[in-house]
Amino acid sequence: MATLTPVGYNTGSTISGTEQIGDLAIGTSDQDYGAQPGGVTFWMTPDQDLGYVIVKPVPSGNQPNQLSVPAYVGFNRSDALTDNSFVSLSQIIAGQTFASASAAKTWLNSNGYWTSWESSGPTLLADLDASNSSSYPGTGTDWFDLTSNNNDGTLNAGNGTLTYGTTDGGEFDLTSGNLSNTRIVFSDNSDISLSTATTKTYSVWFNTDNVGFINFSRTIMSKQSGNPAGDGFWMAINSSNQLVARVTSDGGSTNKSIGGIGATISTGTWYMATLSVKVSSDSNTFKLYINTTEVGSTNGGGSSVNDTNDLYLGNYHTGLQNASPFQGKIGEFYVYEGDFTSSDVTTLFNNTKTRFGY
Repeated sequence: MATLTPVGYNTGSTISGTEQIGDLAIGTSDQDYGAQPGGVTFWMTPDQDLGYVIVKPVPSGNQPNQLSVPAYVGFNRSDALTDNSFVSLSQIIAGQTFASASAAKTWLNSNGYWTSWESSGPTLLADLDASNSSSYPGTGTDWFDLTSNNNDGTLNAGNGTLTYGTTDGGEFDLTSGNLSNTRIVFSDNSDISLSTATTKTYSVWFNTDNVGFINFSRTIMSKQSGNPAGDGFWMAINSSNQLVARVTSDGGSTNKSIGGIGATISTGTWYMATLSVKVSSDSNTFKLYINTTEVGSTNGGGSSVNDTNDLYLGNYHTGLQNASPFQGKIGEFYVYEGDFTSSDVTTLFNNTKTRFGY
């Protein structure tokens, strides 16, 4: 059975039984829209089961239609019910590039378009798996993103060593040298940057050879230029062998830290560490997990964020104080956009845990 939605062109007050987006009235009830409520002619969208629909206002009233009468709404539909297909159509309509389906929807709604696309949960923006030959074929310096977003990593041995091994299905082993520049680098872009508009979640499987030591922490992940100067985030094992994380916003003036108690890390054991952040003063918008256990939560900081640095796995950025490079293994790395619940963390852990000995 087809899924259709009535849409009309309305420049007046919101009509009962509709949602108003720009000059579009979107039918939301079971009333008879053929009776022209509000004095507006409503048109039915194409079948939404075949692709995501985008509706645009046509103020001139010259949108072609089968009835050859003045029409003030126009329809487009994506080729398939996939995020990639929806993003491609949105980019054609908008004449610009979108990093995700939710970003496309935000732009469309803000510019007076309606779309049938709705988020069905967090969107996977980066998926890197050392056990997958499409992600890493066993040679070269590129760790390829398994999504179509091209969020690839670059292996940088620097003054240490960064080798690939087949233990536990596949892993990268990092041993840092004197200049501490051994790392896996992900170039900065909107996918991997923090946001005030939506939650970003970063999850990594790691196995450390060394825990923290006096006054220093072992950096698992970093996207921050300084401490505290520079927006971004940082995840590490502190000098008490506990998982900790920090988010900096408002041009470096706001810092939020979580973790520590109940987050003890041991050497030679695989862990999935997950950092979920929306830069906001709202409560519980910054959370940290070990495997499926939440080990800290607070608000996500200030009202602005501009973290333009590359993301590092296994090392810190220049200027980050009291930080030491990670030494150990990295197996998988994920980035998501959208609300990421404890249930989502559990699902991700369960999907990957067997390989890492759980």
